[in-house]
Amino acid sequence: MSSPQDIWAPHLAAGERIVWSASVSAKLVAADRLRQRGIAIAIFIPSAIVAALLAVVFMGAIAPTPMINPNAMLAPVYFAFAAAIGVLAISQLFKLARPRQPDAAHYAATPARLIALNADGAIASEIPAAEIGDVMAGGSRPDLVVLRRDEDSQAAAFPIRFIERPLEAKAIIEETFPSPPPPDAALVSTPP
Repeated sequence: MSSPQDIWAPHLAAGERIVWSASVSAKLVAADRLRQRGIAIAIFIPSAIVAALLAVVFMGAIAPTPMINPNAMLAPVYFAFAAAIGVLAISQLFKLARPRQPDAAHYAATPARLIALNADGAIASEIPAAEIGDVMAGGSRPDLVVLRRDEDSQAAAFPIRFIERPLEAKAIIEETFPSPPPPDAALVSTPP
């Protein structure tokens, strides 16, 4: 097994050192896949049943009868709902076949930036120290999201997902990249 330095060495500038690193936990990824599959199945089964029932109602509405069928006017509505719910059910099958994969496999912090590597060892994303703002923990795992200081920035936040001990990572990142004081704090003066 290679050391963390071997993974990061090609991506570090001269003199740049790693202050924190973590790899994606296979156990957490497997648990997330199981959760994704459970949700997909929970949506697929009732959607398929409702789509089938609406298709039966649609067929009954357009079936020829000796008398005028009052449901014939609602046939397009039945068809539209059956098709929409059928598409929802089919989309869940795709989620079962291809669950989402993590975007990154490894994360690291240096005094100059945060870096994420994909499974191939290429840089998936990075955020320079000057742009690092608040670090938020949330979700069921929890995941971390590093926000940018410039709230008007169109650049995406930096997600850190599927790592063991995310709250420890949050503390290290906040210590390495302290938030600047709010602009109003400089204007407040203490009385003599």
